[in-house]
Amino acid sequence: MIRTSLLAGFATLALLSAPAMAQNITSLNNTAAGVGNVAVQNAFTKQKGGGFLGGPNIISMGNTAAGVGNLAVQNGTVLQKSPKVGPLGVPFGGGNQFQANNMAAGIGNFAKQNAFGIQK
Repeated sequence: MIRTSLLAGFATLALLSAPAMAQNITSLNNTAAGVGNVAVQNAFTKQKGGGFLGGPNIISMGNTAAGVGNLAVQNGTVLQKSPKVGPLGVPFGGGNQFQANNMAAGIGNFAKQNAFGIQK
């Protein structure tokens, strides 16, 4: 009976610290579509989640130049950190979210994006 309780406790602990509880989602897009196309992308992203109910860290950057003369340049540096420590020293999940979009559509197209974000 004690063994069953211990196994149930370990199973609950394993479920609470499962990878679904600590998510890092990153999406970086850079597109130049049309006739003259140049697309340059530099990206550095560091996300740290996890722990007990560690929240999702989400990054989404998009840079698009569509048309005839196209040039799209994107530079991004993002550092995000979770979880936060709550009362009684218990960590709880926090969500860090970063999103940056840049678009130029037409005939002379130039789209340049520089983004820098630190979230803790």
